[in-house]
Amino acid sequence: MNQSDERELLKLVAEGDSDAFASLFNLYHHSLGAFIYGITKSAELAEEITMDVFLKIWMAREALGEINNFKAYIFTVSRNAAISELRKIISDRARHTEWKVDPTNKSSDYENAKEEHLTIIDEAINQLSPQRKKVYMLSRKEGLKYDEIARQLGISRFTVRANIQQAVDSIVQYVKRRINTPVILICLYLNFLLKNY
Repeated sequence: MNQSDERELLKLVAEGDSDAFASLFNLYHHSLGAFIYGITKSAELAEEITMDVFLKIWMAREALGEINNFKAYIFTVSRNAAISELRKIISDRARHTEWKVDPTNKSSDYENAKEEHLTIIDEAINQLSPQRKKVYMLSRKEGLKYDEIARQLGISRFTVRANIQQAVDSIVQYVKRRINTPVILICLYLNFLLKNY
C-alpha cells in the first residue's frame, strides 16, 4: 500500500469507519505480532500486546491524521508496550508476587474502557442458552475440536458447528449493540481473553 492510500485509510479510521479499521488491522497485525514475539518470545504475550495496541489505536483514532509515518508509529508503540510488559513481569518475579490487576486502581480511560468491554463480553456469553454456552466454551476455552465436543456432549458434529457459529454471531451482535467497537476487536477479545474466562 502506498503512502497516499494509507493516509486515506487512516483518515477513514479517524472518522470512525470500522471497515477501514479492519483493513488497517489486516495490513499490520501479522508483522506486528511477529515483531512483538521477537521481543517477548511469548506467543500469548505477543497476541495480547497486539490486541492492546490496536485497541489503543481505535480509542485514539481521532489523532491518526497527525501521524506522518504510521508504520514507524505503530512499531514504536508496540516495542514500547512489549518492553513495558516485560519490565512488569520481571519486576513482579523479582518481588516473588503474582501478576494481579487491582480493579479499584484503573489509572486511565483506556483501562476503564478495556474493563467495560470485558464485562460486556462476559454478559454476552452469559446470555447464551446453556447448551450453546457449553459448546462455545469447550471450543474456545478448552480448545476441543468439534468431534471431541460432539462425543463429550452426545450431539452431532454439525450441531456443534451450528452452536458455535450461532454463539459467535450472538456475542458479536450483543457487543456491537453495547459499545462502538469494530467487530475485529470483538473477535480478538473472544479468541484471546476467553482463555482466562
